[in-house]
Amino acid sequence: MAKRGTRSRQAAEIELYLRQVARPAQKGQEPNDRRYDRDVERQLRKLSPEALDALLNEER
Repeated sequence: MAKRGTRSRQAAEIELYLRQVARPAQKGQEPNDRRYDRDVERQLRKLSPEALDALLNEER
């Protein structure tokens, strides 16, 4: 059970990160005003493509 909770939390963090990074720039605002978790970014870079796919699709 603890493993599933950790995977769900990681998937939620990645989903939030992707929404924050992918949002469109606001007209007339600073283009670098986006705030997102740099730790999640580092974790994504370390994951293998297969692990990321499994995490996002919630495979066990």
